[in-house]
Amino acid sequence: MVATAPTSAGTRPAPDVARGRALRIGVVAAVSVAVAALALALPVWPAGEDMGSTHYMGLLAANQPWNLLLFMAVPVILAETIAVSELAILFRRPVPPVVAALNRYAGLVAGFFFLGVVVYLTKHAVVPLTTSGGWRGPADVIAVGFYLLGIVPLYGMTLLETRVVGAGWDAEHRLKVHATLVGLFLVVAHVAMIAGMLDPAVLGWQPTHVMDDGSSMAGMTH
Repeated sequence: MVATAPTSAGTRPAPDVARGRALRIGVVAAVSVAVAALALALPVWPAGEDMGSTHYMGLLAANQPWNLLLFMAVPVILAETIAVSELAILFRRPVPPVVAALNRYAGLVAGFFFLGVVVYLTKHAVVPLTTSGGWRGPADVIAVGFYLLGIVPLYGMTLLETRVVGAGWDAEHRLKVHATLVGLFLVVAHVAMIAGMLDPAVLGWQPTHVMDDGSSMAGMTH
């Protein structure tokens, strides 16, 4: 007798369930590797004039409007689309197909997109700043660190939507986890935003000023 596993349509052989999950994991892994490889291959974008602010704020202010769109607008719009559509799912039965599709595909795209962002910024910002000692105090580290932490909830949503995680959960439990991940992303994104807008000097950073003779002088703030 062949073991079976429950599905929405009844039962099917357990080996089929295992093969289906393995296939999903393989596809997600392949897409993730492709996104990461593309991000690593991209050249560093123009940084713009250094305003002496956190690197988070400098990133968004440079190369306008593209940096603002790619690093802030797209992930935030995707997360808020998921949040608003989940409210509609919670309060309206039956769920309109267009709302369900919007919720699912926004969650699917968000993780892969932000994975590329994290890989790109790790290569072109985090590693160079860490090796050169270029961080501008705690505010700078908090802003960039919390921004990059957004990969946890966003990629988690992608794993949920592809059924790599939670394939056996019922719809209500999946929705609860999904909503929790959305909330987590909005929290870390807003912490990053607040810290990023802060003058680094408020938390003790002292900029180094290069003198005409090539020497440096620390401790002067504006």
